[in-house]
Amino acid sequence: MLRLLLAAVLVAPLAIPAQAQRTPQNLQVLPRDWSRGQVISLMRQFSFGTGLRCEGCHYDPVGEGNFQDIDFASDENPLKEKARFMIRMTRNLNDAILPMVPNRDDPPVVITCKTCHRGVAKPRTLMQELLLTAHESGGDSAATQYRDLRESSGMAGVYDFREWETNEVASQLAEAGKVDDAIVIYELNAEFHPESSSIQLALGQLYEGKGDVEAAIAAYERAIELGAPANRVQPRIDDLRGDN
Repeated sequence: MLRLLLAAVLVAPLAIPAQAQRTPQNLQVLPRDWSRGQVISLMRQFSFGTGLRCEGCHYDPVGEGNFQDIDFASDENPLKEKARFMIRMTRNLNDAILPMVPNRDDPPVVITCKTCHRGVAKPRTLMQELLLTAHESGGDSAATQYRDLRESSGMAGVYDFREWETNEVASQLAEAGKVDDAIVIYELNAEFHPESSSIQLALGQLYEGKGDVEAAIAAYERAIELGAPANRVQPRIDDLRGDN
């Protein structure tokens, strides 16, 4: 067994240099005189920025994500041309557009893949992800997605889990007439931001609109407990109770 392990350690690295030593072919956006080491270094940055592996843009004829099988020079993967477009776009922003920013920082802030992608292939914000799911599958599915994303990506800085990003999801659902879904999202956000009076005020309004008086009163009272101005909220509670 030890001999087999030693053989694997000694043999496995030998396959990589053979591929790594090939001269880069079909460079259309990157400088054609770049070495393979320069190209690989930049590709690693692209990979970290987008969360994609080599086969995300390059043609993999076997389809197993095996580094040895990928045809890096091929244009058969349509995402490769999209990647070229994104490289050109980023270059244009950094070289032509951003230098026109008045009083620009020195050293200047530059745009990289990760600026937008934050480690995911499609750079949607949390709000965009949740709204897409809510409109396609409902508020409960969006709430489940929120929990999954928070668990898997919370520490990576991929999505904005602060209160207002998710509040805006609920607000847009309410404006679209999806009141029940909006309530689900607000209740979810209240779970993770129990200190927010704004969430409770929004819930009070939605419950009131649905005719759920008890839930509306409970939300308004909770809002006051959390610091909402009682002189504005208490009259709403009194009206619901019929005290006026």
